[in-house]
Amino acid sequence: MVQPMTRRALWMHKIAEQIEHSILARITDGTLAPGASPGKREALAADFVTSGSVVDLAFESLLAAGHLEQGPGGTLVVAHGPQPSRQFEIPTADRLEDVQAILEMRLGLETVAASLAAERHSEAQLGQIRKAMTDYETAATEGQGAAQADFRFHHAIATASGNSYLSDLLDHLGPLLIPRMRVALPGSASETGDANLQRSVEEHRGIVDAIAARDAEGAGGAMRLHLNRSLGLIRQLQQ
Repeated sequence: MVQPMTRRALWMHKIAEQIEHSILARITDGTLAPGASPGKREALAADFVTSGSVVDLAFESLLAAGHLEQGPGGTLVVAHGPQPSRQFEIPTADRLEDVQAILEMRLGLETVAASLAAERHSEAQLGQIRKAMTDYETAATEGQGAAQADFRFHHAIATASGNSYLSDLLDHLGPLLIPRMRVALPGSASETGDANLQRSVEEHRGIVDAIAARDAEGAGGAMRLHLNRSLGLIRQLQQ
């Protein structure tokens, strides 16, 4: 009798499909030409907040479908045969709608998480939250890795809530949310505005200050303000 896949195994396959579709879209639009590398295993794992074994699943599927082939030295490269149809592309509007839906869900969950973190955090957990905040500020200033640093900040707060269901859920959301944010939102400072970036940094600091002061109501309110502003940006982009 075939045993059903575990929830974790199902989720890993879901992430592998996202990686596969991302690579396929870049092959389709010509970003990845025949003979080009589909991307380094470690870099893709970092981008999608997952493990190298999940990236391998995506590579195996693309190889079996003929979109990748063995290159020099056994490395995987984009196949030189017929390229896939553009029907595989996902419209940007759909991506924005997905980001909005996930943010709406996070709004309720993370507001509670911030309030609980204010009440329950240990000093070690507060230190992790502060470090995550600093890492985000550094990444935002340098213009590289901000999405991943932002996720670690929110995850540290969920962990400090003392509710493992909240942190587990963010573990699942991370791979889904971050790639979509990366491909759907404007990429340059001129598009999003330096004021937006600075406001995000200030909002993070406000959340941390409330958590450190064990102000549950203030922490929840600061998190709600932060996520609501992100929702507002997504809605503006959809118009």
